[in-house]
Amino acid sequence: MNVIDDLLLNILVLTSPILLCHILWLDRPNPFNFRRLGRPLIGLSCSMAAIFCMSHPFFTITGDDFDLRIIPVLVAFLYGGIRSGLTVSTIILAYAFYIDGSNFISIITLSALLVPFILAFIALSNWKHLTPKVMFPSLLAFISAIATFCITMLYRIGSFVAVDKPFLLYGLLFCLVHMLTMWLLTYLIVRIRENSAMRQEVQRSEKLNVLSELAASVAHEIRNPMTVARGFMQILSQSTVTEEKKLIYTSMVIEEIDRAQNIITDYLSFAKPQAEKLEELDVSSLSHKLINLINPYAAMRGVEVSIDMEPALLVKANSEKLIQCLVNLTKNGIEAMPSGGLLQVSGFRDKTKIILQIKDNGIGMTAEQVDRLGTPFYSTKNKGTGLGLMVSYRIIKTFGGLIDVTSEPEHGTCFTISLPAA
Repeated sequence: MNVIDDLLLNILVLTSPILLCHILWLDRPNPFNFRRLGRPLIGLSCSMAAIFCMSHPFFTITGDDFDLRIIPVLVAFLYGGIRSGLTVSTIILAYAFYIDGSNFISIITLSALLVPFILAFIALSNWKHLTPKVMFPSLLAFISAIATFCITMLYRIGSFVAVDKPFLLYGLLFCLVHMLTMWLLTYLIVRIRENSAMRQEVQRSEKLNVLSELAASVAHEIRNPMTVARGFMQILSQSTVTEEKKLIYTSMVIEEIDRAQNIITDYLSFAKPQAEKLEELDVSSLSHKLINLINPYAAMRGVEVSIDMEPALLVKANSEKLIQCLVNLTKNGIEAMPSGGLLQVSGFRDKTKIILQIKDNGIGMTAEQVDRLGTPFYSTKNKGTGLGLMVSYRIIKTFGGLIDVTSEPEHGTCFTISLPAA
């Protein structure tokens, strides 16, 4: 059982750097430069694995240790390049001299024969273009293990040490273990790389799909006011149109062009919502600016606005972006009350959060409508684009906050904004 335990421990040590590389490196949103840092890390991890394998051989026969030091050398040459492979080979020689100087000549002889063989095998095979990629490294490990065993056997014969049947059986096991271990490591590396490439391709495809959907929606929304404006311009070009109708049609053209401009502005805000400068703000002080902006619009629609803010509600945000978000949400609340009503804007502190609530007593929404809020070009209004709400969601997200919506049909809607306190 000690042989199996030591062998499994060696395999665990060899596979751990590959798995750690996948978790800590390839899964990062912005992985570091492979050419600059990846190859030295491969050389370092393979050197440490080789030292461990040499310190913990899985079996020993009359002074000859059988370990998996060849595997880190092959991994370094195959995936780290010639420099990494030569570095690992040099470290193995230095450590072999440190732990057992009496067999150093045989180890140098083995390295002098094995390293050129590995380099020639890699250079002549063009293995990275072969399919499947796991077969070549496994075959190379098997041949390298056979060469190592044969050289060890020649030294035993030269030293008049018996080459008996158990030695030959252990030699066969030694070669098979190398082949299977190398197959396992190569399979893990290939699968991890394929999964990483597939994940990046899926993310790229999703981004392109979202972009194409959003672009098509923007084009559709802009085409409507442009079509209306074009129709009125054609009417204006006719000589039979009176001056009074010209004024009416001209104002309608301007209104439709302004609508298209607002769609483009909202789209640009959605595409780049990041605040350029974050500063410590008192949300309660922004309420005065908010009331000045929305009061005329609310009065025109017969809506009363009530603001109740606790003092010193400090957050890290951008004042212009936050006002833009609050104006969008309050306008939605005002427009949700076509027959007039009360719009309540309140703010308070809840432990480490600053809570802002915008509540109306308008027509409300169903659960399905609430779930679709913030999706591209979804709006409960007849002429709405939904971009204003999308912009508001992303603005709050860039400040590290969240927007929660509760609503019932005919019972109004409440938008709750939660921001980290400064």
